[in-house]
Amino acid sequence: MDIRKIAVLGAGRLGRGIAECAASKGYEVVLFSQGAGGQDALRRIEKSLDRKLAKWGITESEKRLVLGRISYTLDLKELSKADLLIEATVDHFYTKQELLRTADHLCRPEVVFISTTSTLKVSELARRINRTGQLVGLHFIPPVPEVPVAELVRGTHTDENAVEVAKQFATRLGKEIVEIQESPGLVNPRSLAVLINEAAYMIDEGVCDAQQAELIIKESWGMTQGPLEMADRLGLDLVLNWMEQLQEEFGPRYAPCPLIRRYVRQRRLGVKTRQGFLAYTEDDALVTKDEGEQED
Repeated sequence: MDIRKIAVLGAGRLGRGIAECAASKGYEVVLFSQGAGGQDALRRIEKSLDRKLAKWGITESEKRLVLGRISYTLDLKELSKADLLIEATVDHFYTKQELLRTADHLCRPEVVFISTTSTLKVSELARRINRTGQLVGLHFIPPVPEVPVAELVRGTHTDENAVEVAKQFATRLGKEIVEIQESPGLVNPRSLAVLINEAAYMIDEGVCDAQQAELIIKESWGMTQGPLEMADRLGLDLVLNWMEQLQEEFGPRYAPCPLIRRYVRQRRLGVKTRQGFLAYTEDDALVTKDEGEQED
């Protein structure tokens, strides 16, 4: 099947990243979202492209081409035109289940479904749709345009053709595909959740502040972003959701630090609210310690 048009369910950071990456490789992309931030998705994709433009990573004409390939809609009936569906919504079982069931009725029978779920089992999600063998787990790691690896899992009944479609798509996006066994949390989210949680505990215990923890971990391990900035860019509400799902599956070692719960209650969610563990500007740039002191 010739795949030209990609449908992405979810216009959050992950969905936008997949849309940008796919459009930059020549795919036509339609973003679907019923969330409050959906209308802002195209503007945020343009901001991402502007950052690349400023660094000479793309030209102005390339930016216009990418944006021209991406559209946004609330009308799920447009799914009937998709050649490939990517579900990139929050890891809530019933939310994903209902969206996949709706898409199952609207998409053509031969269309393969990809779920980006981090903490839910593909096998469980597949049982709720007719195309049981055509659902593949493919976890793209944000920021999607920059991270060169993706985790692939197959459900109990996923067929080989669907896996091959997912692999070809990810390869065209420039990703190295690592196939792992189905397990809630996969490799990246499980590992990252532990690192974020322990850093939060150290802050809550007064061992260090967020800037100090971020600097030490990032510089020690040669990371471009430390775990706290990663958490802020993912959204602390999403990180908390991950940890609660993993705690249910694996027990108390994933129990969320109380500081994370407090921040989420306070709507201190990270980049999207300009304040999480760290602070951010209107352009999503990290506020350095010196800048924060000058503002005070």
